[in-house]
Order: sequence, then structure tokens, then C-alpha cells
Amino acid sequence: MRLLAWIDGRVVEASELRLKSPYVMQRIHTLDGVAYNLEEHIDVLRRESEHKFGFASVIGANDAQRIIKRLVELSYVGGSLSVPVIMRLDDSASLTFEVENPTFGCGGYLRAKRDVGVVLTMNEPTSVAQTSVSVALDAMANSQVRPLGGNSAVWVDAEGKLISRPWCPIFVCYKGTWFTPTEYESVEYGVAVRAIEKVGQRVFVRDIPESALELIDEMFVADIMGITSYASIKKHRLLSSVTTRIATAMEPKI
Repeated sequence: MRLLAWIDGRVVEASELRLKSPYVMQRIHTLDGVAYNLEEHIDVLRRESEHKFGFASVIGANDAQRIIKRLVELSYVGGSLSVPVIMRLDDSASLTFEVENPTFGCGGYLRAKRDVGVVLTMNEPTSVAQTSVSVALDAMANSQVRPLGGNSAVWVDAEGKLISRPWCPIFVCYKGTWFTPTEYESVEYGVAVRAIEKVGQRVFVRDIPESALELIDEMFVADIMGITSYASIKKHRLLSSVTTRIATAMEPKI
């Protein structure tokens, strides 16, 4: 296995990729070289780059699929496991694709490791796509809660209301009903909601106060590759039975 990147037509080792400029990005689920929800990812990237930089990528889904498939093949990551590929556009209009390590699943799946959440006051995200800034903020937030015994920051605003993020929307279950603080036009949000609905559950968009986190039954975050369930929050132990069912319905499924 040798992870590769594509930089404006050149193929290089992913380790040689140097990200020196601000960028917007989408993380894409691929399986056997097929990029899922690619048109939606490109649409999000275009809208966010127009908003942030004043221009949009001209790449289409067919060209992007061709690049991704070739990169995955050359990286020798195999076809049996899902592989994340990052598509980035920076402020100089440089487009890159980067192959990441394969996951342990084939299609959308539930991660075996369950997170311990710690509440952290943060600001609402300002974009639907991930950016160089949001990637750094996510990493910093998780680092801040590790000394407190957690491995995942659960974001709340200054008023103590739960914050979701488009690239890792959060969902909580209370007495058989799922709630999330914000509806997003992100691929990740759509994939998660469709999976919840496939198992016969409903999702309501509501403000969720921090105090409610000690009453809920289950909580999970979804990214483009799968679902991460929480084991506890605020010393309140959480279940994962319904979350497990939802993960079995998460796209893609082969």
C-alpha cells in the first residue's frame, strides 16, 4: 500500500502533499474505486469556494471519478474495504485529491470504539464544507478534552445549547425519538438521516440544552465513512442498540 495524491494533474506520494494555503474540502466515501455521492460533494465544494474565495472548481463528477478511481488503484489499498479520499480546493484554485488509509469496514459501518464525550464551549460552524480552519479547530477541541478524561469534544454554544457540525452531525435519542440541533445541506447529514429513517425512526430538528445530555438514551456522530457512538457524556452512561441498527442501514451498502 502506498497512499497517493493528485495535484493539478500530477500524482505524488501523499506524504509529499504540502498544504500551505487556506482550503475548503470534502471527504468522500469510496468502495472498490467508486466515489459515492460525488455530485453532491462537488456541489458543496463549489458553493463554499465561491463564498470563501470568490470562485469555484470547474471539475465535473466524471473527471473527479476518473481521478479518484485511478488514485485508489495506484495506492493498492484493495477493493474490499472502504477508502476515504479528500478533495480540496485552495485559495489559489489548486485542486487536490488525497487517498487516506482504508477503514475497517465495507460500506458505512459502526466503529467498535465508543467515545467518551466532554462538553466544550465553542462557536457555531460558519460553513457547510470543512476548511483548513475547521480541521484545526476540531483537532484542538478534541485535544482540550483529553486531560479531562474524554476523547471527543461535545460542542455547546455560550447559551449551553448543543452544536452540530455539517461534516459530523450529532444525533441524540430520547425515549425512542431522535433529535439533532441543526439541519444541513451536507452529504454527511443526508446519509445519516436516511439511515435513521430506513430503520423506521424519525428525526426532529430542535434546540438541545446541555442539561438534556444527562437524560438521553443514545448519542452518535456520523461522518462520511461511518458512525461513532458515545459510551458516556457528563458521567451519564449511554446505550447503542438503536445506533447499531442505524449503522446497518447507512450508505453505501454492497
